[in-house]
Amino acid sequence: MRAFKGISTVAHTTASGTQEVSAAAEEQLASMEEMSSSFHAVTHMAEGMQELVSRFRV
Repeated sequence: MRAFKGISTVAHTTASGTQEVSAAAEEQLASMEEMSSSFHAVTHMAEGMQELVSRFRV
């Protein structure tokens, strides 16, 4: 009976750890998506600035 309780405890601990890893992975994915969005916004602004600056070249 102790062996079954031990296995159950290990299974619960593993499941809990898996959930924590999954949550961390989701947070990382959200952060990466936010960085990608910011990168695209900055790229778009830089392109607009290049276009404006090119008008003033002599």
